[in-house]
Amino acid sequence: MKRNNTIDLVEALRGNREKVSILLGFISVGLLALSIYIFGHQAKLPWLIFFVYITFTGLFLYSGIGIAYKNIWFVRLFVLIIALQEILALMGWIWILMLAQENPGGNYSALSTLPFTDFMIFFLIIFFTTFASLMISLIGLRKKRKS
Repeated sequence: MKRNNTIDLVEALRGNREKVSILLGFISVGLLALSIYIFGHQAKLPWLIFFVYITFTGLFLYSGIGIAYKNIWFVRLFVLIIALQEILALMGWIWILMLAQENPGGNYSALSTLPFTDFMIFFLIIFFTTFASLMISLIGLRKKRKS
């Protein structure tokens, strides 16, 4: 196999296990975005969505680790999705803080009166899960693969 820095999606998604794993990854990205949106608009922690998000992220990591040893293209797509989760979490945190501080149009008064501990709990849930996922996937890159 010729080594380069691109992602070959045909090779990355050649089996059904790869497709299911990537689908789980996209579902976890969507649940992360949903939890950020709900916290921003309702100013309460969506515990059920956090639990489902962490479950789908765990399933994504668990299903992807076994595939990663055999398919370098999948590893690149796997890390890309987790990096997108990390970027989404950081952008969501900035968006939440902006809404809480500026309160545009007076629509976010509940968010601006929340105790600081709720903001920290929200940050820890979204950031540590994505950061841990990124570290797990990057450690997986260092493993020896079958050719």
